[in-house]
Amino acid sequence: MNAVEQSIRRALPVLAEKGTIAPFVLLAWLIRSGVKKPDAIRAQRFVPLAFGRVLIEGMGVALDDTYVRVNHDGSREERTLSGEEFFTTALRIAKAGQVPAALFTPIALLSSEVQAVNAALSAGANAEDLVASPAVIEWPDETPAAPAASSRPWWKFWG
Repeated sequence: MNAVEQSIRRALPVLAEKGTIAPFVLLAWLIRSGVKKPDAIRAQRFVPLAFGRVLIEGMGVALDDTYVRVNHDGSREERTLSGEEFFTTALRIAKAGQVPAALFTPIALLSSEVQAVNAALSAGANAEDLVASPAVIEWPDETPAAPAASSRPWWKFWG
């Protein structure tokens, strides 16, 4: 088992149990469970998408192999999902059927694609008529700026 697969497997119970909470809180829970921060960020972005695709795979929905990465400065770039190791590894794990339904289903339901397909089907659309646009994934700067230095000591709260 490589490091990416190990990170994903550690992330699965946390994503299943706490996936709907605020992203920054979920990130803290993932890190607390032993997932390194860069891996936790990628798990949040790609594991639900991969699991969701396995869930809707046989329905006839046309899915795109790209995603739009929205960078911290607002710029956008289109990339292939097959070039993202976290996505491809999570997809392989999901397709292998090794994840219990108690973990798989809640994670798959976090996927924006699953939510969009569900909404369309609930509105009366046929799955075979649906064509998904590329997923949009926000990619904020992962290295936040350090706070501005103060000219006074931390303990001196006056003037």
